[in-house]
Amino acid sequence: MSRVVFLTILLGAFFSLAAHSPHDGAFLLPGAAYAQEDWKKEFDDICSKTQDAMAFSPGELRSLVERCNRLRPLIEKLDETRRKVYLKRLQMCRDLFSFVLESKEKN
Repeated sequence: MSRVVFLTILLGAFFSLAAHSPHDGAFLLPGAAYAQEDWKKEFDDICSKTQDAMAFSPGELRSLVERCNRLRPLIEKLDETRRKVYLKRLQMCRDLFSFVLESKEKN
């Protein structure tokens, strides 16, 4: 078998597998899988701050609410089960930050 034919078959099989991947072909690029999980680090960082919400300034709280807003579209791209769980948890974190912000702005 010639090299050209072999490479053509190999590439065809590779892209065929990518088209049927349950992870949208994320395994094709090493950085893609890593980038897809960056949302999780941001999620963990944001939601870990809920315990200290009362200690934050209004500006810091606004920043946390905005970070929640920016994270939402990334989570909406997840599979159904993870999307439901993480969107609910993110909304709860956002709601807490918003509540504390409103409370501080009233005083």
